[in-house]
Amino acid sequence: MICKNCKQDFSGNYCSNCGQNSNVRKVDFKYLMDEIPNSIFQINRGFLFTLKELFIKPGHSIREFLEGKRKNHFKPLAFIILTSTLYVLSHYFIGNQTFIDDAITGFKSGSKVENNQLLNWIAKNQTYFILILVPLFSLASYLAFIKSKYNYFEHLVLNIYITGQQMFIYFLFSFIYDRDSYLVLLPLLLGMGFNFWTYIQFFNKKSTLKKVLLILLTYIIFILQIFIGMIIFSIVMAVIN
Repeated sequence: MICKNCKQDFSGNYCSNCGQNSNVRKVDFKYLMDEIPNSIFQINRGFLFTLKELFIKPGHSIREFLEGKRKNHFKPLAFIILTSTLYVLSHYFIGNQTFIDDAITGFKSGSKVENNQLLNWIAKNQTYFILILVPLFSLASYLAFIKSKYNYFEHLVLNIYITGQQMFIYFLFSFIYDRDSYLVLLPLLLGMGFNFWTYIQFFNKKSTLKKVLLILLTYIIFILQIFIGMIIFSIVMAVIN
């Protein structure tokens, strides 16, 4: 049998070269109808399973993923893109500001800066901005937990799952209409609490006090990175202009 994908000669149900199923059907109405439950099952098995695991035992679940238990987990990048997009879109459809909008509005009113290119870009590209922050936070956690056995990219996966779950928590609170209410702080506090809880579970070979101190150090390094990045951006824009 000749594989229709890679043209390799093979026998059996799957191509030994590329892994494609030997039963390649013609795309028609029946094919599309059969794909709908398959697609829903994939989301149910992966996305909903990952949400459940991250709500029940986030640190343990992510550590198991890094150690190789990956079959049922939704892929980390797909997870954060989906949840952050859900969060941003839900606020725009409802008509509320996101926490990023609130932060930008507060910064502009406090600094009297109305037309800042960086802030305007962030406001229009919030999903991208969230994705940019994750590698920076991962570098901060890697430096803070430098003595752990995990490399930078494992820290990156850890923080992708954490941020993705935080986005889902913020999505659940997107119905809050009163932006002057202290209730708008609740999802942010829950998100930060979720971060601490995950790290405490994930780094299971350190004392709780040491883990809390290292998490605080992670946030300090992260804030310094953002501060330095804003200074560099301002200098570059000043030179360009």
